[in-house]
Amino acid sequence: MASTQQPVQHIEQLQSANPVEVYGALRTIKNAIIGSNAKKAVYYRLQIVPHVSALLAMDDTDVQIRIQATTIVSSLAHKGEEIAQQLAEGAMAPLISQLVPGTDTELMEASERALNALLGYTATQTGVDEQAPLMIPYLLDIISEARSSAQIYEMRVHARVELAVLLLEKLCVTEARQFMVANTGVMDLLVPLLQRGYARLQVATLRAFAALSYENMEISRALATVTHDGRQFPVVVADLARHRDADIRLHASLCLANLSRMRALNEARSAQGVAVTALVGLLRGGEVARLRVIEALGYMCHEDAEIQMAAKNAGAVGDLIAILAEIEGQAGEDFVDHARSVRETRAVFLTLGTIVSAGEECRVRAVESQVLAHVVRALGHADDGVKAAACLCAQYIVRSVPICRTHVPESGLLRPLLALVRGSAAEVQAKATAALINLLPDFSPLRAEALKEGVVDVLVRLLDSPHVIIRRNALWSMRNLLVGTDDDTRRQIVDRVGVERLGALARGGEPMEREQAAGVLQNITAENDVGTRVVFERLGAEQVVRLLRELLAPEADVPVAVHALYLANNIAVRSAEHCAHLVQDRELLRAIVGHAASGESEVAIGALWCINSIASHRADADADAGEPRFMAALEEEGVQPMLEMLLGDSGLCLGVRDRVKSCLDYFAAADDA
Repeated sequence: MASTQQPVQHIEQLQSANPVEVYGALRTIKNAIIGSNAKKAVYYRLQIVPHVSALLAMDDTDVQIRIQATTIVSSLAHKGEEIAQQLAEGAMAPLISQLVPGTDTELMEASERALNALLGYTATQTGVDEQAPLMIPYLLDIISEARSSAQIYEMRVHARVELAVLLLEKLCVTEARQFMVANTGVMDLLVPLLQRGYARLQVATLRAFAALSYENMEISRALATVTHDGRQFPVVVADLARHRDADIRLHASLCLANLSRMRALNEARSAQGVAVTALVGLLRGGEVARLRVIEALGYMCHEDAEIQMAAKNAGAVGDLIAILAEIEGQAGEDFVDHARSVRETRAVFLTLGTIVSAGEECRVRAVESQVLAHVVRALGHADDGVKAAACLCAQYIVRSVPICRTHVPESGLLRPLLALVRGSAAEVQAKATAALINLLPDFSPLRAEALKEGVVDVLVRLLDSPHVIIRRNALWSMRNLLVGTDDDTRRQIVDRVGVERLGALARGGEPMEREQAAGVLQNITAENDVGTRVVFERLGAEQVVRLLRELLAPEADVPVAVHALYLANNIAVRSAEHCAHLVQDRELLRAIVGHAASGESEVAIGALWCINSIASHRADADADAGEPRFMAALEEEGVQPMLEMLLGDSGLCLGVRDRVKSCLDYFAAADDA
């Protein structure tokens, strides 16, 4: 019973008017909670946070009491984010005030440690916008004074500088704060610390540079130009990426990865190769947290084919797949951190997906290392994040036509993927439908199997999804199904989806839906006149023309306009009867002609194909030569002078120029006739 009463008594003593009693209670509480989460929980429930915050906030609180209270704040902050947030609200300002020059040295250092503990969480880091401008000058003073002092080589001074640098790192969590810190001249101040020879300080400094440059192109490019002792910053960091200390190699590589993503290493491309090699080496070494290495490698390889190839050449693909095999082999074992295994599995698939996203050689290497077997197993994983990551990896693997034709059919990928497409968490379904897109083109052996599995009905149901990406992917899959398909499948898609619905989506859906819906309509009418007849039967000529007018309005998105122009071309080229509906609506004809002068080459070429198809019809449909049927309408719209003007433009791209010449041939033939 005494043990239960003592904490209550200690809390009561904090309200005493006797400083000695307050000091004694604080010291007892401090000694009790350090290293004991249970004791921290007891005192937290007894409302120690407001009591300690109040003591720190009072101007006349004794220095020794402040030291004890500050140490308690530091210890409690390690308990968790909830306590840290509450402490930050009441204690952050007093702790910062205790950094003022002239403050007792022990109290100042205790305050720095407490601030470091409080800022160990995202919520507290983002919640100090008002306090950050007050903290930064103090932290820079600590670094400046120590750097100019001969005592920099003393361990205590070095530890204090390390702490100040770590606090700067934790402040750089928003773009505004990155610039706030960068504008103090901190780059030139920190770079020399990288060469001091203290591993912990070097790691802290690299972490600060990584936080300062993360997703910030302006700062990254400025940082890449900083020099020290005649050496540029990327060169200094690349040397550290070769360091014998694994933590230094990791954080140097993370820093270079940030600069690489912001395209700040164009003048120091060799540094990227050093970082990739270092990260791949760390995958094998087991000296640092493997998850950090996997994520850093994926981050660095994002949308950079050259770095992806460098990662492949360094052996990253095989090493990552070996990690999957290792994790799968440990699945049933005791004493395995399964939560960490899930996080690593997810990270491996995401990083593999990034590495194989652009290059065929990388995809081939992954397939040769049996990645598809791991992907198929992961599609049945209990964790949605793993399933989504595996779908992403599959999506990029099956971009390869040879792999899709050879390795994918025998892998057993389609059925588990379709199961996720039919029903799974939204994140998983979005990635699964994206992968399905690449399995349905006309070259894919899996298209026929997918049709037997009822993929059309599945895709139609997905059009009712509340998630626009899933709806977009369903429409995109339909587009691919329609290329090179037979007439029965074409009619099946039209019957299940409905031309009216596609028209409505093309007009008024989300931007990414409009593009794909217009693409589906284009592909329905491609290849033969079956689709064109169906579209006119279902919508009627008036609605078809109205739809095209709306899709070709001046404000139309470029991808939508391109699909609409090729839809119009498909209609125009199949029969003079259908073409007549387009020509008779002068507003629509004007829109088509106007797009021929577009600065977007895709749009201009699509419009010129339409003009070409309209001009090709003869009054006598059975005659190869004779009076052009719609030439008068084109002449009334000033098409020939417009084409001649385009041809005189020396900056016109070759694709547009060829189409212009083809169209002008019809006018020349008409003049000769």
